[in-house]
Amino acid sequence: MGILDSYKDLINASFGKWIKVEDNQSKWTIEDFPYNTGVDEDITKPHCWKCVTVNKCWFKNEENKKPKRFDYTIFSSRELLKIIRGLYHPKCHCKEFALNSPNLNDINFIFIDGKVQYFFLDKLNWYYSWGYRDEDKEDFIKMIKELVKESFVKGNYEIEKHTKYGVAINVFITIPGKNEKYGRFYDTWSCYTIFPNGKLKLNTVIGGK
Repeated sequence: MGILDSYKDLINASFGKWIKVEDNQSKWTIEDFPYNTGVDEDITKPHCWKCVTVNKCWFKNEENKKPKRFDYTIFSSRELLKIIRGLYHPKCHCKEFALNSPNLNDINFIFIDGKVQYFFLDKLNWYYSWGYRDEDKEDFIKMIKELVKESFVKGNYEIEKHTKYGVAINVFITIPGKNEKYGRFYDTWSCYTIFPNGKLKLNTVIGGK
């Protein structure tokens, strides 16, 4: 790829509604590591956890919806002359590429059964308060998946934190009441980690009320 091609990618990404972050010098992504340990930099060297966790991931091209860039204002003008600037740190190889806005079929889930079971143990009173009953549990989880897909592709989410475990996000959804609560709506959020190529790994079914 020539210099002109690099500038073209940069310009396209700047104006794109969605971006894909990619490091073409690294084979590592967050998928290569266990959920409970996150990225092991002893394995990925010289690639840091910050870059590995976003490699091949999709983000809405807006503030607080994509990883924060490195703040080069901490350096003096003289120091900046010696620094090769990258997205997330000096000498970083990651680049933002323009991405077509995803649709519902582009989004896939990594749903861990234990997380779902925990919701029905820890927050069952919330579930009942929205009018749902024990026999509705399977349909409720299917509905949450659809609501999350719809919100995510609209960019209706925010980054909660970016750690070696990945980019954790809160996806804002509105749950319709059922049975005696039919006609009422409840604003809440569902929590995920962004994984490569449109995958969302469940962290918490419902994060709050």
